Amino acid sequence: MNQIDEKKASHPIFKNYLPIAEGIAKTFGSHCEVVLHDLTDVSSSIVAIFNGHVTGREVGSPMTDLGLTILKKGNENQLLLNYPNKSIKGKKLKSTSILIRDDLGEVAGCLCINIDVTLLSMANSILEEMVNVHEEKEEESFPQTVTDLEERMINRAVEKIGKPIALMDKNERMEFIRLLDDMGLFLIKGTVQNVAQLLDVSKFTIYNYLEKKP
Repeated sequence: MNQIDEKKASHPIFKNYLPIAEGIAKTFGSHCEVVLHDLTDVSSSIVAIFNGHVTGREVGSPMTDLGLTILKKGNENQLLLNYPNKSIKGKKLKSTSILIRDDLGEVAGCLCINIDVTLLSMANSILEEMVNVHEEKEEESFPQTVTDLEERMINRAVEKIGKPIALMDKNERMEFIRLLDDMGLFLIKGTVQNVAQLLDVSKFTIYNYLEKKP
């Protein structure tokens, strides 16, 4: 499945990367998904996607949780190489992300490569170097909707706190909010209100928690 948002793809920043993305996908074949993201629109970031069947996404799908974290932290690394991932259906992926910056050096987009290595990882030792990944990298998920993305980031934060939201004390709730903010969740419009409802507090309480972050 190949899709291109012709309007967004005509932007000078992305136009030059489009043939590169297509070339990589065609070179490595149907097991290699290549995605061009517009990080100025995280709720609908995918500008172009080649071999989208690998993760099941399409043009208009949101940015991943890892991408939001990178954007939030202002990652200075241009390349994130060979980190492990899993698709929604459990495919084992080897991924690389290349940040795209504008003339001012600000992060504007991202070129991502996701290779399905499920079968390769089951092959003999000759293929080990090809499928080698840096295990210290955090796994990335591939949501098909903004709601999916929000739920996964919230679940990840709950897992790190180690107890259900209903049982969290004030300090744990503040840490929960800090984790979500560090992940970049609040870059998505409407998520402050959604989290406030989840915690049964006002959105102003959430803003107050954020102001108290160290």
